Amino acid sequence: MKKIILSLATILSFNFLFSCTNNDDDSYNDTEETTEEVLSGTISANRTLDANTVYTIKGGVYVDKGVTLTIPAGTRLEGYAEDDAVETSFLAVKQGGKIQANGTAAKPIVMTSSRANPAAGNWGGLVICGNSITNLGKNVQAEVTGLTYGGTDSSDNSGTYTYIRIEYAGALINDEAEFNGMTFYAVGSGTTVNNILTYQGSDDGFEWFGGTVNAQNLISYGNQDDSFDWTEGWTGSVTNMYANQSTATAFSSDSRGIEADNNTGTPNLEPISNPTLKNVSLIGRNSSVVTSEAGVMLRRGTRATIDNLYIEGFKSTIEGSGLGINFNGNESQAYFTANPLTNVKIVNVTKDSNLTAGYLLAENVTGAGSGASIPTWASWTGLK
Repeated sequence: MKKIILSLATILSFNFLFSCTNNDDDSYNDTEETTEEVLSGTISANRTLDANTVYTIKGGVYVDKGVTLTIPAGTRLEGYAEDDAVETSFLAVKQGGKIQANGTAAKPIVMTSSRANPAAGNWGGLVICGNSITNLGKNVQAEVTGLTYGGTDSSDNSGTYTYIRIEYAGALINDEAEFNGMTFYAVGSGTTVNNILTYQGSDDGFEWFGGTVNAQNLISYGNQDDSFDWTEGWTGSVTNMYANQSTATAFSSDSRGIEADNNTGTPNLEPISNPTLKNVSLIGRNSSVVTSEAGVMLRRGTRATIDNLYIEGFKSTIEGSGLGINFNGNESQAYFTANPLTNVKIVNVTKDSNLTAGYLLAENVTGAGSGASIPTWASWTGLK
C-alpha cells in the first residue's frame, strides 16, 4: 500500500528504551570474543549457525526448498545497511524450506541493522513463504523477494521461530511496497511461532498473506505503519498480541493497530480471512495533533473472532479518523453486526467506532495482560 510518511520530530521526543545494537550488550553471547561472517545468496544445504559469530546478511539470503537453517539461541544477525549497499538485505525462507530459530528468554535471537546508529527501514526483515492456502491460489508471487507462495497444505511446516527480536526492518522496495518486520506468506499450521518482537520498523510489524499459521506472544513496538496486518484468507490464531505505536519516530498517514482484509477486489473470495485472536492490546500515539487512523480496521470482507481487546490512544484531527474500531464495507459490517467482538475496552480515542453493534464493551478487560502496559510475558524484551 502506498503511504505518506510524516515526521514526528516536532511533536514527539523518542525515549530510546533499549538498544539491541550496542556491542557492549553480550546477552546474545557467553564469550568475550566473537567472529564475523557474511551470509549471502542461497543456502542450499542444511546449516547450523554459531552463536559466537555475528552474521552479516548481505543482499537477499534465501533458505532453499528442502533445506533447514538452524539458528541457536543468542545468535546475532545484522542486515547490511551501510552506505555502499547496492541492494536491500533480508532473510527469506522459500516454499519447502525451514528455519529452526530456537531463541530463549535469556538468549533471544537478534536480527537487526548493521549500522552503528540504526534507524527504521535499514534492512528488509524476515520473510517466510509456505505451501498453505490463500484465496489467490497456488504459486502466487510475493510482494517482496520475488518468491512464490501458496498451495494446498494447511499443515505445512516452515520451521520454528521463538524468542526473536527483529529490529529496524521495513526497507522500501518502491513507491508501492515495503518489507515488514516479519511476513508470513501462506505459512502453515505446522510452523511454530512464539515470543517475537518487531521493533522500530518503517512498515508493518507483522503481516499475514493467507495461510493457517498460529502464534503466541507477539509484540509490535514503535513500527511506523500497521502493527498487525492480514489479507488473502488468513485463518490462523494468535494468543497474546501487544502493540505500541507511541514511540515511532515517523508514521504512516493511515497507520492502524490492526489492519484486516480478506481480498481487495473480491471481498467474499474464499477462503475468507477469519483468524481467532485472544488477549490483544493496541496503543496509539495519544495525540490529536497527528493522524492516528484507527485502533482496528476491519474491511474488505474480513471476518475475525477477537476476545479481550484493549484499545487506547488513537486520535486524529482528520474527520473519519481516530476511531477505536472502524468496520468498513458491507460484507465486514454485516458479519460483525451478527458476530460482535467480545470483551472490548476503548480508552482515549476520538470516537469509539462507526458501528456500535460490532463490539461488546466490558470493564474488566486486560488485553494482552496489563492493559496499556507491557505484559509480564514480554519482560524478556527489556521494554518498559
